[in-house]
Amino acid sequence: MEQSFDAGLFSRIVLQPDIVGVYVFVFENDDSRHPERDYHQDDIKMAKLFCLEEYGTAASSWKLYDGDPI
Repeated sequence: MEQSFDAGLFSRIVLQPDIVGVYVFVFENDDSRHPERDYHQDDIKMAKLFCLEEYGTAASSWKLYDGDPI
């Protein structure tokens, strides 16, 4: 899993791979326990491209996510 705090008007984005693609979870605040928005993309490359286009998330901003499962 990866996360970025370069999320436009939102606090952060977490990418969570699964067997059929990648979930994109968008959190409004730092203390949000659940994402306000979620999307599904085919793979990590498409998920990051989606985040760049929708939220302006730079490719260099992604870091490993070590928090609780979403």
